[in-house]
Amino acid sequence: MKQPGSRAWFEAYLAAFNGDDFDGFGAYYADDVAFHGRAATLTGRNAILDFYRGVKERLEENLELLTFVGSPDRVAVEVRTTLRPYEDWLDFPTGPLKAGELRQSINFAFYDIADGKFTRIRSAGFARIA
Repeated sequence: MKQPGSRAWFEAYLAAFNGDDFDGFGAYYADDVAFHGRAATLTGRNAILDFYRGVKERLEENLELLTFVGSPDRVAVEVRTTLRPYEDWLDFPTGPLKAGELRQSINFAFYDIADGKFTRIRSAGFARIA
């Protein structure tokens, strides 16, 4: 088992997220995790997984780690987010998407960790690049 808060541990989380492995990335969430993202504010592992099931049915989302700072109780990252919608999504929370359109942005995220699980996730957009 990789040390919670380490780069290798977080990269395994991203690999599961990018691979649509809901059990894999869901294992990182505490039952009552608080999620404050650009597209939603959610509470609880199941709410986050339900949200991403809906999102990932409609688009491919890939996170590329650019900068990592971590400790056993907190991780801060800079990521390049790439979205590729399978269909038009005109009411997408961060702006309309058209099928086949590529959207990329640079985002910052902070993850609070307790007992090896994320307890709070906060993200913010920095720049849209495509």
